[in-house]
This record gives sequence, C-alpha cells and structure tokens, in this order.
Amino acid sequence: RVMIMDIQVPSRANANELITLKLTLQTELRECMVVKAYLRSNTTMDGSFNHVFTSCLCEDYPRNLFWNFKPKSSMIITAVVDVIRELNICPNDKAVIPINANRFYTSTSLLTYK
Repeated sequence: RVMIMDIQVPSRANANELITLKLTLQTELRECMVVKAYLRSNTTMDGSFNHVFTSCLCEDYPRNLFWNFKPKSSMIITAVVDVIRELNICPNDKAVIPINANRFYTSTSLLTYK
C-alpha cells in the first residue's frame, strides 16, 4: 500500500477546549516519498489547525504528526496528504511519486458542546 493513514482525535470536546489531533502516516513502498500533510474542515479554523507538515516518509520510518487547536463548533475534519516533488527533504533527494495517485485523505467527526 502506498499510504496508510490513522487519524486520532477525541470524538467529543467542549467548545474552545484545547484538543490534539494525531495523524500517523506509513507506507509499504520500499522507496521514500516526500509528503505534505494538512487539515481541512467544514468550518473555518485559525491557528495551528492550518499548519502544513512536509517530511520524508519511508517504509521503516512512520511519521506521527500533531495539531493542537480549539474547536468552536462541531466539525468534520479531513486529513489530506499529498505526495509532492520537493528537494532537500529526503536523504540524497531519493524519493518517488506514485503513478496511480498522489493525494490521500481520511475524515472524522468531532462533536462540540457549548
């Protein structure tokens, strides 16, 4: 499998309560890939929710990415990972880009209580 994604976030939270979303990325490819990971939602969010991570993803080195944010209301959160072409991320710039797909995503819901 090119991309294995696991998103972990509380299913419920109080409005404006600080929560942490953890996204674990793995691949079964023998070659490394440069990936860019970010979050999207059906509501507007500020701050670290909009942070973009760029890193090298290799079979023997899964990545754990964290976002801390305060939801204002219930929302659907989508974690998006793009496989990109960017230099100086993977060792010796040795990385591949899959032919079939280069965007992967997974979604989850967060209920917020006021």
